[in-house]
Amino acid sequence: MKKDAVAYLSTRKRGDMEHHRAIVEEFCKYKFSINRVFTDHRVNSMPPRKREGYGEMLAYCQKHGIKYVLFLNLSSLSRNLDNGLEELKLLLSEEIVPYFAEDDFIANVDDPAARVGDFKNFLAYMNTYREFARKNVSNHVRPASQPKGSIGRPRALNDGQIEALITVRRSGISISQICRMFNVSRSTVSKILADYPELKGEWKGAQSSSEAKSE
Repeated sequence: MKKDAVAYLSTRKRGDMEHHRAIVEEFCKYKFSINRVFTDHRVNSMPPRKREGYGEMLAYCQKHGIKYVLFLNLSSLSRNLDNGLEELKLLLSEEIVPYFAEDDFIANVDDPAARVGDFKNFLAYMNTYREFARKNVSNHVRPASQPKGSIGRPRALNDGQIEALITVRRSGISISQICRMFNVSRSTVSKILADYPELKGEWKGAQSSSEAKSE
């Protein structure tokens, strides 16, 4: 039996709405029945609770007892990682279980209780990493000078930060967000992900060029 759910879509381009909606509907067609779709446009940098469509979605869920919300992906919650993680925590505290049509990094789909447990473990890990990052903020900035006897440029990130970068990329965080989080360039991220082709994604500039040629 399908579970009652709502969908929330946040887009940067008006033309993306129907495309994103089709992806969400394809994801849920055997699992969920979408009661309503709520939307916001060009608000990714705004905390979710300050968005009009998002607020309407939460009020609807509360009024009708909806426990499942479908998003396109994790980054559609917010382009700011701290805001996105805080919103995940709030949703779970309100007994709302989020699902992602793309890059859903939580293995449990059919067991909501187990899924909530996985989310809590993920949030605990990310909170631990954020505390570590705050205490070691100087490690995010390239040192002015290299140690004596070293050859070449200093590393932008240490081993622990590289592991954290790979983890957050697997969770669906965009490369642009990762660059801001770790204070590194896109080329540095590309080098780190060179051994993980499934995580590299497409460069939007290249995609736009190819689309222009086909028109």
